Amino acid sequence: ISLAFAPVPWRLLAMRSLLLCAVAWAAAPCAGPDCARGTYRRTPSQGKLSLAEVEEDLAEHQAQGSGQQKMTFYMYRAQNDETYEVGNNNLGTLSGVMWYIHNEVVRISCPRHYNISRILRFNVTVHNPAAVAEAWPNHPQFGPYLAFDHGQCTVPNCTDNYLGKYGNYVGCQTQHDKEYPGQVYWYSLPGACPDEKFEEKSWWCNLKNPGGSCWWPSGDSYCTWHVESAGEVTLNELSGIGNYDTFCKSGHKEYDEAADAGKGTSFWDQKLDSGRNQERLARVQELFKQKYPSQPADLPTPTCEW
Repeated sequence: ISLAFAPVPWRLLAMRSLLLCAVAWAAAPCAGPDCARGTYRRTPSQGKLSLAEVEEDLAEHQAQGSGQQKMTFYMYRAQNDETYEVGNNNLGTLSGVMWYIHNEVVRISCPRHYNISRILRFNVTVHNPAAVAEAWPNHPQFGPYLAFDHGQCTVPNCTDNYLGKYGNYVGCQTQHDKEYPGQVYWYSLPGACPDEKFEEKSWWCNLKNPGGSCWWPSGDSYCTWHVESAGEVTLNELSGIGNYDTFCKSGHKEYDEAADAGKGTSFWDQKLDSGRNQERLARVQELFKQKYPSQPADLPTPTCEW
């Protein structure tokens, strides 16, 4: 089996599965001609498990998680020009990301905070474990939000209290009293070895806990979410800036909190005006529609219960 060109989380999950299979094989070796036709037969002292029985057990396991829905919707992320995989970080709805950019990015201009330069859109499928719905009285589709910084979950005892108990679930959090209209949510997507920073994750830690990323989310603890890139819009496009370096050298600024306005651009003016904020959201969506006409302009966003 070649895993060289598979995405990193999938390679880790496959490696883990192969390791577990090897352990199971050693503990219960296959015997007899049934092996050749796909029936796993244990030695007489260990009993027999047919392929049909395996499939039956799998169906029963999946049925136990039937209270959790498989949800497909858009998530967004504010990012700089670097490219890296999603996992062990936080994303949001468009309203959530625009609020973040307005309050944390463009007010610190030339350079922008964290050198944020674009809004990435992802088509995300989520199927959280049944343990999430069973753990709280309102039977939520999402688990509680977990903050990540440099690839590390910063919630104390993150694995012991959350991901280890309920699986590598996708969490969410509603941002109340925010200026942007609609569903202002932030999301957490756990990846491999969530308790360590990116540069400190060992191969063994990644192997033991490969996170929740997989191709076809099933609600299993290690298979809860899948993301696909769905385009990007740059902040320069939104603000009408041709060249950001020239813009800065000219003494301009995207947004000044004291003036509640920009200099050289008016896109971010009047931060608390709900009408202007709705116009800003519509502008982002229009740019995505223009640049990626073959993709849905929007997808229904599931309610965040937190």
